[in-house]
This record gives sequence, C-alpha cells and structure tokens, in this order.
Amino acid sequence: MAEALFEDFLTCPICLDPLKEPVTLGCHHSFCCSCLNNSWDHNLPGTCPVCRRRSSREKVEVNFALRELSLSFSEQKKVKELDVKETSTKEAKVINVKICSSHPNVPPLFCLDEARAVCPVCEFSLHSQHTVVSGNEAEKRLKKQAQTQILVLKDQKQGYEELEKTYEELQRHQEEQTVECLSQITHVFSHLQQILKEEEEKALGVLREEQRKQTQSLDLEMHKVRDKIAALTNSIQDLQKSIDTHSFLSAPTQTTTAPLPRPQPKAGLLLDQAKVLGNLAYRVWMKMKTIVTYSPVIFDPNTAECHMHLSQDLCGVRHGPPRALPVVPERFTNESILLGSEGFSSGQHQWDVEVGDLPTWDIGVVKKSIDRRGEIFTGSKFGIWCLWHGKGRYTDSSGQTVSVESAPKKIRVKLDYEKGELSFYDADLLHLLLTHTAVFTETLFPYVSVGPAPEAKTKEVRVSGKDSTCSVGLSTDRSRHRFKFQKIKQPTSRS
Repeated sequence: MAEALFEDFLTCPICLDPLKEPVTLGCHHSFCCSCLNNSWDHNLPGTCPVCRRRSSREKVEVNFALRELSLSFSEQKKVKELDVKETSTKEAKVINVKICSSHPNVPPLFCLDEARAVCPVCEFSLHSQHTVVSGNEAEKRLKKQAQTQILVLKDQKQGYEELEKTYEELQRHQEEQTVECLSQITHVFSHLQQILKEEEEKALGVLREEQRKQTQSLDLEMHKVRDKIAALTNSIQDLQKSIDTHSFLSAPTQTTTAPLPRPQPKAGLLLDQAKVLGNLAYRVWMKMKTIVTYSPVIFDPNTAECHMHLSQDLCGVRHGPPRALPVVPERFTNESILLGSEGFSSGQHQWDVEVGDLPTWDIGVVKKSIDRRGEIFTGSKFGIWCLWHGKGRYTDSSGQTVSVESAPKKIRVKLDYEKGELSFYDADLLHLLLTHTAVFTETLFPYVSVGPAPEAKTKEVRVSGKDSTCSVGLSTDRSRHRFKFQKIKQPTSRS
C-alpha cells in the first residue's frame, strides 16, 4: 500500500509516467517539465492542470531532490521487474518443460547442473555425473532458492531504507549546522563591522576637530590681516588727501624712512593630515587585534560524542546532557571524546588548554585510525597518549600516577613528531609534568575529554586563543593559502 502511494507520488498526472525533470508549483503538485509546458501552451498558462490554482511563480525550476528520488525509484522498480522475470523464467523451465516426443508419458527429470529438464529414458545416461532430481523436487529447490534470494534482497532493501533514513537525518543536521554557521558568521562580522564603524567615526571626529581648530586659527589670522588692510587704506587716503589739498606745510605728516618687508602667511594653518591619516589602517588593525583571538586547535563538531557540547567558536567544550546526533564514521559513540579539526604528521606543535578547576578531564593526542565505536583504551598500543585528571589524581596513559606540586589551571601540550615526544607542562609555571615517547607512524589529532562539573567554577575545557607566552609563530604558505606552524623552541622545565 505504502509503495503504491509512493509510486503515485512520483507519477506525473499528465503523462502518467515516472516524473522526468520534475517541477513543483506553489500548490505542491508536481509534473514533468515538458508536460507542464505543453499544457500551458494549449491551456491557460500559469494554472495548475490538477487543481486549476493560479501559480504565483513566474518561472518554474527543476526540483532536483524530487528528480533524484524519482530516478532512484525507477531504478529499483527495474531491478524488481528483472528479478521477477528471472524467477518466472526459472519456474517456467520446471513447470512448462517439454516432454520428450518419444516418451510423452514418462515424467521428465531435471538436471541441476545444466538447469534443464531431461528425458529419463533418452538422456539419463548423459547426465550420470550430474545431479538429477524429479521435476517436483527441482521446483521445490528453485522455489527455495528464489525465496532465499528474496530474503537477501529484502535484507538489502532494508539496509538501504535504513541508510536513506540516516541520510535524511544527516540532511536535517546539515541544515541545522548551516543555520548555526550562518548565525555565527553574521555575529562575528557584525561585531567587526561595529568596531570598524566606531573607528571610522573616531577618525572622522579627529578630522572634524582638526578642521575646526585650523579653521579657527585661519579665521583669526584673516581678521588680523583685514584690520591691517583697513589701517593701511586709511593711511593711504590721508596722504592722498594731503597731496590733493597741498597741506604738507600746514599739517605735518609722518614719513616712512624705509619700506617694510612684505607680510608672509603664518605656519601651521593647514590640516595636519599626518595626524589624521598616519598609520590609520594599522591603528584600526591594532584595535581589532585586541578583541580577536587565534587558536592553534579548532575542534571538529562532527567527531563529538553526544555529551560533548562545543562553544560557538569551536575552541571550548563542556560536558552536558546527551544530544541526538547523527552517527557518522568520524564520530565517537561510546566515549566522551572530541578531536581537533586538523591532524599532525610532521613538525613541532604546541597548544594550551585551560582546565581551571574542572574535576575530570583528559587531554592528549590520538592516532587517526583509532576505533571510534568500541571501548577506548589509553596507551601507545592503542594509539592514544594523554594526561588524565580525576578523583584528585593525575595519571599518564598507562595509569601511572604523575607527581604534581600544585594543580595547574592551564596545560601546555607540546608535540615533536619526528622526535617521538609528547610533553605536558604547567603553562603558567612552565613546569614539566609528563613526557611520552613513542614512534609515531600516522597522523595524530589533538583530543580532549571532559566530565561533569556541577560544582566547579570552570565549566568548559578551552584551547587558549591569545597567550603572549606562547612561542608558536605563524607564517603564510602562499601555495596553499593556509596557516602553518613554525618550529618552536623547547621551554626550560623547572624542578
């Protein structure tokens, strides 16, 4: 019944064939693209041929999800029809066998080796080395074989149906991931844009203040010049009047013994552009640098066990209630483990992990091929090297107690791949806590595990994003457009 409804859903209402290049209208009826266009050419365009509802869409586009579903269903239907045809053919070989014309009344036998009916009188001697059974027995065997094949096919079908449900779950989770990423991207860029806007307003404020100051100074100098021009104009008019009235002898006049120097503009009346624009982009970048962080390890949410809850920036993780997560090959299912997004197969690397006062945590590296479905055991034999803290104790991968003078709040992890060393330090005091030695042969991934912390002030394990004491340098690999770690100098341990 369900298969019939499914087939009806994937059938075009116009041509009554499986949908080809399906398009879906606003009323949710679907048609073959060519069938719908032909219908609209001969009837009212833009109207649904089934419900006659006017479509609000001016242009219809192919429904790719429905197309893939229709193609998959058509292929499955062809496989079923072929299986039924082959089964019918085998049964026909048993039921509709032609009896030997020389011995029409003798019941035929069936040769299993050649899969055909034989006459027991004429041909039996030719099949002495073959397995020959009666027709009824052959029919029973072939039916049993067909039933076995049906069971196998049903099991395969069930497997693909379960896989289909898994893919549907993955599709829903992928959509949730997209929404989450979109929200975080919008948040980050909104914050950066806000800072840029504030810095822009600040720079414009400096420009306006400089303009006001210089304009005020220039207006003052202009006023002095105009007063001087007015005074000189009056003096010129008085002298000219004396010349015109011939009153030099009766009214004494002031004579100039030497010409005065020509006036020059005062310095410092233009805008100080160096003050306004000097290192503008650098100053803005330094401002943004104070609020952004870089993390040498970014966690991969697809590896997180259901109790591992990541922070939005993927640099922190806490233990929380279990979540419904799709089971994918990269995810851990039995242990509360989370891996970094990038592995290391060479070089030297280090990262700091803030553990605070969390009562239970586990940090280190694991090999890429570690079993993510079964029970996890620590140690080089199982490809996991770590420092574990719980019940007030610190232990290494083999369960041996690690001596710690005071509980560290931040652990520095240092990996030297070629040397085969993994070291753990108290990042604040640079005290060496533990060193693992091994021969690394495959890619290693940073990992963390954290237990419940109901009473702790610290709620999550977090990879440090900004640490002035960290000696990891960054350089740009132009050929691959990504960051890579430079080699770092081993810090000196203090006893």
